[in-house]
Amino acid sequence: MNKYRKERDRRAGSRSLYHNLEIKSKYNLGVTRFERLLSENKLCLAPLRIKIVTTKSDLQSWNYANMISGKSISNINQVVAGDLTYVYLGTHLYYVFSLMDLYSNRIVGMSVSERMRAKDALEAYFQWKSLRNGHRIKGCVHHTDGGSQYFSSTYLSELKSCEIQVSRAKTCLENGYAEQWNGLLKNHFIPTIKYQNVKNLTEEIKQITYFYNNERKQEQLGWQTPVQYETYIGTLLEKQKPVKRLYNFEDPKR
Repeated sequence: MNKYRKERDRRAGSRSLYHNLEIKSKYNLGVTRFERLLSENKLCLAPLRIKIVTTKSDLQSWNYANMISGKSISNINQVVAGDLTYVYLGTHLYYVFSLMDLYSNRIVGMSVSERMRAKDALEAYFQWKSLRNGHRIKGCVHHTDGGSQYFSSTYLSELKSCEIQVSRAKTCLENGYAEQWNGLLKNHFIPTIKYQNVKNLTEEIKQITYFYNNERKQEQLGWQTPVQYETYIGTLLEKQKPVKRLYNFEDPKR
C-alpha cells in the first residue's frame, strides 16, 4: 500500500486502495474491515486544503453560455471539459493543458508547455481529435473556463471547423470536473514523479495519463478504469447505456 501511494497515487483513499490493489481477491477482506485496519494503523489521509486559482477571462468568452449545467449525457464524445494548471520545477513554472471526456472520465488530451498559449492548448485538442477519429466529435460540447487560450480566434476557428459547440464556465466551480482532475494531477500524481526539464516532465505526464486511463479504477465507473468503461459501454445498445446527469448550477436540487 505504501509503495502504491509512493509510486502511483500519493493521496489514494481507502476505497481506491481497496479496489486498485484488489484487496478482496488477494486477502479475502471486506472493504469495511480494510478501512478499519487503515484507521487503526493511522494510515488514513488527512483532508487536503486546496486553494483554487481562477483564470482571467477573455472578453470574447462572455459571448458564450454554460451549456453543460444539468445536461444529461449517455455516451462518450458528448461533452469534454478542459483547463490548464501549473507545476513547479525549482522556481520555474510549467503549464499543463488537459481535456477530459465527462462521460467516461477519460483524459483525451494532455500537453505541457513553458508558456500559456493557444497553440499549447490546441496540442491537447488535436490529441483528442486524433483519438476520436475527428468526425466522431462533431456536435460535442467543449466546456472550459474563460481563459484566453480557449477563446482565441485560432482555437475557436478549429472548434467551428469540426462543428463543436462552445461552452463557458462563469466561475471555477462551473468548471469543477476539470478542476477536480487538476487536483488529482497536482496532489496525487505529480508528487510521485521526478523531472528535470520540460521534455522529462512531458514524458512523465504521458505515463501518468496512461496510468489514470488504463490502470486506475474509479468508483463512479463501477470500479473500472476509463478505458475499461468505454469498452464496456461500447458493447451496449444506445438505450442500455447509463445516463449521467451533470451538475445543475441553476438548480442544484435537480
